[in-house]
Amino acid sequence: MINVPRLLSRGCSSKAKVGIGASRKLFVETSKRLSAVGCDVRLVRFADPTDLVASLMRSKIDVAVRGTLGSGETMKDIRLAFKLPVVMRTAIMQDSKGKNFLLTPVGIDEGNGIESRTELVERTMAYFSAIRWRPRIGILSKGRLEDVGRGEAIRSSIEEGELLTKKLTSKGYQARHYGILIEDALRRSDLIVAPDGVTGNLIFRSIHFVGGGKAFGAPVVNLDKIFVDTSRAKTDFSDSVMIAAGMAEAGTPRSPRA
Repeated sequence: MINVPRLLSRGCSSKAKVGIGASRKLFVETSKRLSAVGCDVRLVRFADPTDLVASLMRSKIDVAVRGTLGSGETMKDIRLAFKLPVVMRTAIMQDSKGKNFLLTPVGIDEGNGIESRTELVERTMAYFSAIRWRPRIGILSKGRLEDVGRGEAIRSSIEEGELLTKKLTSKGYQARHYGILIEDALRRSDLIVAPDGVTGNLIFRSIHFVGGGKAFGAPVVNLDKIFVDTSRAKTDFSDSVMIAAGMAEAGTPRSPRA
């Protein structure tokens, strides 16, 4: 079960120092929203992604939230500062019916290939185990399972979905392949795995910006520090701040199991 309200509550009472990329106006608005609900989080404003990432790396702040800083430059700074080959993100979301779930990959250049998505799922499971989230995994592909003969791209995606499901179940995870039926996957699973990052990003945007759902932030799950990525199109970052602070209360993110 993905218990977002509990994580938000934990973050609200945290004394963590949270760095956020924001204009002065947005910083003041976020601070006011946090104060209005009685949150004790200490906010530090950053206007430059390099400064934000460096402060996180040197532990001058406890956790970081991207806020409105540019994605490309910020992710590049994270890769360089922490010597990561790639940045892996998993979004914490809520659909229009109020169900909380995780979605990955969400970066357009993430999750290409079975090995990449396998590692992404393993790191996601390990990361959130720190707050005792053990989600059921729903694998998506680009067609119904019986659509395997309707074109090479569809066949390849369905076969990858089947193989990924087998790899994960063999490692002890509770995983099921739903093909293109995201409605079934959302009803029965807690971690939705898109067939690639572009598809995941489209699902994210459809649910959050069109479908009336919520996006609380996307932690970088292959980092031993807490960095919560956000969309610049968000109008309220207080929930992302509380998510980051709540993760800080759980301690350092765990490394994925071998």
